[in-house]
Amino acid sequence: MKNAKTLIIGAIAITTVAVGASSAFAERGEGGRQGRMIERVSSQLELDDNQNAALAAFAAELKETRELMRGEGSSMREQIGSLIGAETFDQGAALSMINARAEALQANGPELVAAAALFLDGLNAEQKSKIQSFAEKGGRRHNRK
Repeated sequence: MKNAKTLIIGAIAITTVAVGASSAFAERGEGGRQGRMIERVSSQLELDDNQNAALAAFAAELKETRELMRGEGSSMREQIGSLIGAETFDQGAALSMINARAEALQANGPELVAAAALFLDGLNAEQKSKIQSFAEKGGRRHNRK
């Protein structure tokens, strides 16, 4: 349980960095949108070809993990809505929904962390500083709080 908790916390931290670097990675959309965002981040960070490839691999892993976490069937929002709308809260179904997503994250976690490490370890200090700045802003385009 401790390893799963550590893995989940690590994956959330990696995801936060990705969202900070590019809010579009978190958006649902087609591959074209993701491609444009990779291009934009690449331009802002002035990435070379190797760094670009690592960013693309990281984005692909992030997308795959997000899709695994969504699961199949009805969306999480619909599932939560049905749990809330029921006469009594089905604790078993809620726990099952959480466990399914945790298992998906745990299954894809090592690949996601490796892709993030490959990308982040390939950046220079200035590029890392820019990513930290993006993360501190929380991916917001404007300084609204």
